[in-house]
Amino acid sequence: MITINRKETTGYLLKLINRKRKMMVKAAKKFGIDSKKTLKCSQELDELIIKYQRMVKSEGQGTS
Repeated sequence: MITINRKETTGYLLKLINRKRKMMVKAAKKFGIDSKKTLKCSQELDELIIKYQRMVKSEGQGTS
């Protein structure tokens, strides 16, 4: 389960998402799209995106 650390901002998470995406693309180019390294980056990227979406959703619910 993914926990949301309140010290993390949506902007910070977006930076992490972009960095992880770039790492994943580099891994795919170097090792192939089905390599363990690429798949690990992809899974970590998925987790960051889910965390970001949950944070945005919870912020939106707090203002309504």
